[in-house]
Amino acid sequence: MSPQRKSTGLRTKGVAVLLSFLLSSANSVFAGGPLAVGGPTNGVSGVPLLRDRTKPTAYRVDGGPLRQQPNGGPVVIDNATGVARVNTLFAYWSAVPTANLTLTNAGGLLAVGTFPAGGDVKTVNDFLLVAGDVSGLAPDPNSCNGGGQSPIMFDADGTIFDGLGLPPEVIGFAFPCAFNPTTGKIISAGAILNGRFQDGINNPSGNNFELTKDGFDQAFAHEFGHFLGLGHSQINIDLFLDAINNIPYTCTADDTAGMPLMFPVLGICPAKLTAGVSMIGVDDASWMSNLYPVASPPPSGKTSFTTAYGTVSGTVFFSDGVTPAQGVNVIARSTIAPRRNAASAVSGYLFTGNPGQTVTCVNPAAPTPQTCSNLGDPFGSRDPALIGHFEIPLPPGTYTLQVESVFAGFAGGSSVGSLDPPIPAPGTYSSTATVSVTAGATTTFNITLQGTLPRFDAFESASLLTPYLRAIWLRREQTIGERQTT
Repeated sequence: MSPQRKSTGLRTKGVAVLLSFLLSSANSVFAGGPLAVGGPTNGVSGVPLLRDRTKPTAYRVDGGPLRQQPNGGPVVIDNATGVARVNTLFAYWSAVPTANLTLTNAGGLLAVGTFPAGGDVKTVNDFLLVAGDVSGLAPDPNSCNGGGQSPIMFDADGTIFDGLGLPPEVIGFAFPCAFNPTTGKIISAGAILNGRFQDGINNPSGNNFELTKDGFDQAFAHEFGHFLGLGHSQINIDLFLDAINNIPYTCTADDTAGMPLMFPVLGICPAKLTAGVSMIGVDDASWMSNLYPVASPPPSGKTSFTTAYGTVSGTVFFSDGVTPAQGVNVIARSTIAPRRNAASAVSGYLFTGNPGQTVTCVNPAAPTPQTCSNLGDPFGSRDPALIGHFEIPLPPGTYTLQVESVFAGFAGGSSVGSLDPPIPAPGTYSSTATVSVTAGATTTFNITLQGTLPRFDAFESASLLTPYLRAIWLRREQTIGERQTT
């Protein structure tokens, strides 16, 4: 089945609102943790959509150069070099010791329609054929949407991105394609890389940005995280806010290491490898391990998830301590190097961002997409117990918890959490309390926000309204009596 979803895009810094590139019309759930979560009829409700861990994940790579000068000019980065870089970037993820990932290069692209086997994706039409997104045509079985292959494509000179009408700052994007609607297992996904950022020319005023090799590779290690089902995360957001507000700032090694590879924007801090820190941050490794845990006993070279991680789990509530609050970013920071050692989750990340309604359907008893104005997002759980729920996988240690709003510009392809667009956190939370995390165990820690407005339905409660209703009734009776005596 080809999911109704939107793709993820990555831009350079200074652009607050990121790419929302839609290959189809409806939206999926994007979350701090999993990229998409099963809904009532799409996968298993409340369970992330992931690759099948029982078999290797195979990808296929474009047969053309990674970078070529425009109009058939000289090749800057040839195919062999580009393929080797792709393999290296996938290897960063498979090397996470607690993640059960086996990734394999299955060779060149498969033939799709007029596109030849092992071919070079040069045009928008080539891209759409391989992606399986040609208007008016069912996806070819060999295409990505047809579930036949998971393509990694090179736009060697940026003309495909231009032809798709994308802004010049877009480095590339990943896109989910097909999944099993019963099991929720991802069958295929794809990504395309914009080689224009590796042409050796840096002219921002002319919309020609250049990235270092480390920066470009970091962008696509990020996209390959999406390819595997990982969503965006928001940690050390203060650095991003300084950058977009032109406030001078400095990234320490801890800042750079602690900012997730899956942060929606590139270039806030130096490239991770340039700064001498791991490509995969604490948050990235924690979540990839949580989604693809290594079982016990582990195979050689791996570590079981339950011996290396514990979990902090709870619910974020409004100030009444009863009503769950969705869309609040919760960050757990270690008491040792807190800027570096941190992981996060958005409350309600397993719950849908749009449950929809049937009241306005032509026939509410038999709702259909054609006769209803809003049946909601087909992805995400409808279980109310998950509205404010969060859980964060963490290495053993002592942590403090903080909450914050998801940045307002992180919407569409840059979404963090299931609310798109995000909403401000409805209250604040400040506590010096620490949480101890033990391997293989779950620590429960609920958060009650301060300063939230009262629940709307509290004003409609019969017990609260009774004295007011009685006073209104007495005044009405008094008025009627006065009219009768005049």
